[in-house]
Formats: sequence, structure tokens, C-alpha cells
Amino acid sequence: MLGQGVWTMYGSSAGRRDRDVVTPHNVSILLFIQKYALFRPNKYWDHRPPDPNTPHPDLTPQERKATCLMTVRLIQGGDMTLSEVLKVLETAPLLPLHVSSFMTALHQMYRSGIDSLLNLFDSVEKFAVQDSGRSESFPCLWTSVVGLYLRRLNLTFRRLSFSQVTSLYQSFQLYYQDCFTTHQPPTLPLQQDQMATEDSNIADDTDSDAKMEDVVEERREEEDDDDQEEAGESAINLTVCSAEVMAISNNRGVRRGGEEDDDEAIMQPPVLLSRDSDKKRTLREAGHSSRQQAELFISQQTSLLQYSDTAALPPPILQAKIKQLVKQNPDMAEAHFLSYLNCLRAREYFGALHSLLRAFDGHPGRNGDTGRSGDVGRSGEDTGRAFRYAAMNLAALHAQFGHQEAGLEVLREAVRLAQESSDHTCLQHCLAWLYTLSPLHKAQLMQRSVVKSSELSLSYLSCLGRLGHAAELSHTTASPASLLQNVTHGEGVTWQHSLVSLQHGGWGLRAALWCCWGAPVMAALASQLLLRLNSRHPATNITASSKTTANTFYAGQPTCAAVCNVAIALANLGEYQHAGEILRHAQLRFPANGLHAHTWMFARAHVSLTDHLHTASWTRAHSALTNMASTQPIEARLRRSDLLVATGDLVGAWRLLGELRNESAVADGEARVRLLLAESCVAVTAGGWAIAIPILVEALTVATRHHLAYLAALTHLHTANVQMHLGLMREAEASMAAGLSGVLAGGSVYDQACARLLHSKLAVSQAKGKQTGKLLEVALSLDLVRQLFTKVRAFHRVRETIYIKARLYHEVGYVEERNKCALEFRQFELNHPCQAYQRSMKNF
Repeated sequence: MLGQGVWTMYGSSAGRRDRDVVTPHNVSILLFIQKYALFRPNKYWDHRPPDPNTPHPDLTPQERKATCLMTVRLIQGGDMTLSEVLKVLETAPLLPLHVSSFMTALHQMYRSGIDSLLNLFDSVEKFAVQDSGRSESFPCLWTSVVGLYLRRLNLTFRRLSFSQVTSLYQSFQLYYQDCFTTHQPPTLPLQQDQMATEDSNIADDTDSDAKMEDVVEERREEEDDDDQEEAGESAINLTVCSAEVMAISNNRGVRRGGEEDDDEAIMQPPVLLSRDSDKKRTLREAGHSSRQQAELFISQQTSLLQYSDTAALPPPILQAKIKQLVKQNPDMAEAHFLSYLNCLRAREYFGALHSLLRAFDGHPGRNGDTGRSGDVGRSGEDTGRAFRYAAMNLAALHAQFGHQEAGLEVLREAVRLAQESSDHTCLQHCLAWLYTLSPLHKAQLMQRSVVKSSELSLSYLSCLGRLGHAAELSHTTASPASLLQNVTHGEGVTWQHSLVSLQHGGWGLRAALWCCWGAPVMAALASQLLLRLNSRHPATNITASSKTTANTFYAGQPTCAAVCNVAIALANLGEYQHAGEILRHAQLRFPANGLHAHTWMFARAHVSLTDHLHTASWTRAHSALTNMASTQPIEARLRRSDLLVATGDLVGAWRLLGELRNESAVADGEARVRLLLAESCVAVTAGGWAIAIPILVEALTVATRHHLAYLAALTHLHTANVQMHLGLMREAEASMAAGLSGVLAGGSVYDQACARLLHSKLAVSQAKGKQTGKLLEVALSLDLVRQLFTKVRAFHRVRETIYIKARLYHEVGYVEERNKCALEFRQFELNHPCQAYQRSMKNF
């Protein structure tokens, strides 16, 4: 939604004049095409007999396909250094003879002087003028991608003066030296004889600075007045190749002189020029890209940012490339918008704001446009469109950083402009951000958005509204059936239109709903189904950080939440090691400075806090609470009450819970029930049984009204514990029957153990007299309780279980078994010493 309207607002660049520049990278592409063409792979339409002096190996279909795709990739991409080109060629399944002959041709051109460059373009000239012998070097069709590329380079090269051609060759020498300064071509069999007879003359190293000035002056004299400024830029780009020009497909930085890389050690040092001036360093580090290549790079990186943050270039590298691209094309607003998305990914507010203002800076106010509906440009289009979408994107920026008041103020301006121009599409996007920012009437706004978006065939907004409406209704008393129906209707449209992000969002919402309703098994199943979705990126040959996106899958906030759900489910089962491994995977997949890092940070803090509370590690538990407070402050304060109760600070816990009662976030729903359960725990620990009863009744009412089945079951067990201590055995048995099955069916290992222990206590309390059989049966059942507590490392509960078991054996007169339990208790206390735990046997 952030990028809606930015591409159509500025239009295409077909009408802009874009002067081509011949660079050393273009020369290397020509040699790559020429050496492949000499193999005569197109025999099905070229019927002339092959040249006996040229080898003609049999190319497999895989090699043909790989070569064609590689040629298109090199043509459409921007400039790369020679070392990067060779690295890309090594990863492709190309014909080895083709690669070796290409490397030999590069070396021959470097050693043979400027004549080899002129001969290469003479062969291109023969192809361009449809000479009878054109098939000798470039047997391809005029209208093909390669044919158009050759003709374009021929026209550009023929415009160059002699000094510019000389400068181009010197640039090629530096281009070659940058790769081979510390490496030499391998001694391939095909190269040994050729290199032995090569001329070692190297073109004189003339004064580059003087030549650059001459070229600029010649360029200015040759061009007309209208093209003077543009020609000057082309000459500078050609001769200086300044650092302002970027290499679109640059997948790594320039090789440093002292580096040694075994994987790329395909060369050894030849005798090269030792002088390395600043100008030469600039030539090596710079590259050129046409406007079309720049637009291709921007579209690719934008697609990757929307699909997976880690698949795109890292934020610093991408920002540096955008900076270079903007210097080369100052009027390219799309580059500023890509910078805006990159800053959003890194959570950099000022950089995102600056980039967004720059993206909409040049277009709206030109020619006296005011942005109203009556303002029409020369082509008849609505010029106020830029103002509307600029305001809407600024509101989206404030929404990303939680500035609700500022976002609403800007959004009102966008709505006013859209209403004046009757732009219904913009109004629907504004409505989507309105119910995101507005604290009131969210459900009604979402419902209106769904209806209107369906009428306008805005499938993305319609599905997004349905899912948002279901998520908003989950905080009300709406039935689970109606919520799942909304989710199902929304998913139907997402699958019809292949909306990958909303497909993940639908399954993520299902997992969240099942978790709230008390079905953790269904929540884990929905999370695993989300992770099993086939969300492979549609593009397979997009260069990004020295790798392709053939194995790039969608990775958004629902994906991160699903991974964390699986980790928390394993932690609830006592598998802390496996949960930690999954969280480490989430940390690698979603960087710490990204948009979705807060999800796995909260999950890691949640798992750590639970473990430390079980093991009575108060210092570590406090650190985990501090980490949790940075992402979920309300949840951290709720869990802090558990820590205060465990350490005996009941007054502090009661005061903290009283402060939370006034928070709007815990006014109703799940948070309210958890708050009431925490208050009941404080009351029971302090011995206030009568105070806990009304609190638990209120918690049960709220949980039942909001269909929170698992929290309702826990409330029943807490109520049974209080009723048992008050002597209300019949009521306690009814409460136990109401909540035990729900906890045993979907509760965590710790909750299941607590429920079984409470059931054993209740059975002992109901036993009349010394019923030996009944007490022995309860004592034997405590073995399972102990195993469950041991699995989650709740050592204080293990000691309590052993103590109760020893008391039962003492009650029935089993002295030997009682002594064994006493010895076991002593040994366990020595092996697992823990501090005094205030949540004693009185509590659930």
C-alpha cells in the first residue's frame, strides 16, 4: 500500500532523452557475444559452411539456454567489474570452451592496443549496415535483443572522437587491471599457445587529467546548444566514469589489493602498471547504467523489499547505490521512493521523511500546479494526483512510527484533495490508513472499506479490510464462527488474485484466533501450514547481494509470527533447546534492525522469562522483563507481577496490578482475564480467600463472554483451589470437572502438571479417614506430575510434589517409602538449590 500511485504518477521515461555511453563493461559483453557467435550455434538458419579455423563444439540445450539468459542478464543489468562478471559466469552452466575463449579475448584486447578495440567495433559496424559478411562475427537477427543492443552500441561508438576512443581503451585497461592486479589468467590449453605469441606492447600511460579536459571541450564544441549540457554530462561519464555513476547489478564491492580468495584465484600477477592515481581508482570503482537499467534495478529492489527484506541488498549498500543513482539521474523520483522504503526497513524516521519529500518534491509544484481537481497538465492528466498520494504516503510514514495524531492530520488533507478530484481509488487507500490510525469506530470503517473496495474491484483493499475486520471483532464478543467466516471470505479473494502477503496474513490471523480461543494445537497447525505455503518469488534471475532470488520466499510479519508460534509451542512442551534453535533461525531470517524483529524479540523474552521463573532465577528473569518491555510494555507489566509474587513482594504486585486496571489496553478481553487471574494469585498467596472469589467470578464472566475457552478453564481451576481451601468440596469438584479437561487437552506442560497436582490434592481432601487404597493411588499418580514439572525445570514444584508424596506415605504407614521420598527430597534439594518461592502450596 505504501507504493500505490508512485509509478503511474511520474509516468514512464520513454519520452526522456537518455544518451548512451560506451563503457568497458559494454566491450566485455561484445566479446562475450562474439565468442559465442563464432561457435555457430544458429546453424538452423545460417546455412553457410563453418570456418575450419574455429572450433565448433556441440552445445547442449542447457548450455544454449544458460548462455542466452546470461546474455540478456548482462545486457539489461548495469555495469559490473570484470571480477564480478567472471564470478557470475562461473556460477552459470556455460560451455567451458566459451568462457576460456572469452577470457583469452579480454587478455588479447588488453595486450594488443587500441587496434583490437577498433576491430571489434568494425565487426559491429558490418552487422549494423547489413554487410554480406556480418554473420562471421555476429550471426543474429536485427530485431532481437542482441541485435538492438549491437546497433545501439555502434551508433554510440561512432559518435566518439579519437580522444574519447583512446580514453575508452584506457578505461578498459584499468577495468582489466582491477581484476588481474593480483591474479593472472589460468594456463588453459587453448590459451597457452596464444599467450606465448602475443605482443607485450602496452599503450602509453598518457596524462589522464589533461585528456579528460580535452574531451569535455571537444564534446561541447560538437553538440548543438540544446544538447550542450547533456553532451557534457555524457563526455564526463565516458571519460571520467565518476563515482556518481552506479553499477546497477553490483553484487559486491571492489576487490582490495591485498585480498587473497581461494575460490576466485583464477589469475596470477602479470606485469602491469604499478602507478595507481586517484583518477584510476575512480575509474575502477565507478560504473555506468542507462536510465532503463536504473529503472530495472529500482523495480527489482522494490519487489524484493516487499517480498523479503533479507533478499534485497543490505540497507547501507542499497542506500549508497541509491545515492549514486540519484546523482546520475537527479529527476528520477522512483529512486527517492526506493530510499524511502529502505529507510522504513531500517526504522530510520528522518531519512524516510527526507526521501519521501524528495520523491514528491519535483513534480507537484511545476508549472504553477496547485493540486486541485481543475489543474490539468499539458497531456490532459490530473496534476493534483501527486499531492494526494504524497499526503497519503506521508500519513503512512507516520503510521509506521506510531505518530497517530500527525498521521491523521496529514490524512485529512489527502482525503480533502481526493474528494475534490473525485479520486475514489485514493479515497479507499486513505480509508484503509484511516481505520489503521483512528482509535475509534474501527470496525465500521473497515466494513465500509470492504464494501466500497469490492465495488471498485480493489481486491487487495477488500481482502485487507476483511482480515482487519475479523481481527478487530476478535476483541469483542463476536462468535468464533462469524470471525472464521470473514477470514474464509477474505482468503477466497486472495487465492483468486494470488495475493501472497494476504495469504500469509490470513493463516497468521487464524493462528492468533485459535490461540486466543484456547486451542494451541490448532494455532500451531495454522502456523505450520503458513510456513508450508508455496510463496516463491516469481522472478528467478534478479541479482541481489551476489545471489539470485530463485530460492527467495515471502517473509513478512505473519511469517515471523508463525515461526515464533512454533517456538513458543515447543517451549510450552518443555523443549527449550529446540525452541531456542527456532528463535535463532528467526533472528537470522529477520534482522534485528528490521521491521519484524520485535516479534521474535518478544518471543525470545517470553520463553526466557517463563524458564527463569520456573528455575527461580530472579536476576535473569528481571533482564528478560526489561527486554520484553521494549516491545510489549503491557505484557511485561503483567508478567512482572508474577515475578513480584514469586519473590514475596505482594504489596508491590498488588499496586502494579491496580495501576494496570486503569489502562485501556486491559479494559476487556484476554488481557482483562489475565489481570484478574494475577490479582487472585496475589490474594491467595496473602491468604485472602474471600477476596479471590469475586475476582475469579469476574474473570470467568469476561472469559465466557469473549469465548476464551482456555482462560475460562484456568479460571475454573483457580476457583477450585480456592473452594478447596475454604472447605467447599462439592463446589470445588464441580469447578475441577469444568476446567480439567480443557487444560489437559491444550495446556502447556506446566499447566497440566499444576492441574494434575490440584486434582490429587482435591482427591486427598475428599478421602474420608485413612482410605489406604485411595491415598496410594494418589501417591502413584504424583510420579507423572513430578516428571512433567521436571521437564519444564520447575524445581520448586518438584520439591512440593515429593513432599506431598512423602506425607501420603506417612499417612498410610508406609515408612520405607516415606524415607525414600525424604532422601530423594534431600538429594534433590542439594542438586537443585533454589531460593525461597513465595507461591506456596496454597496457590494453583
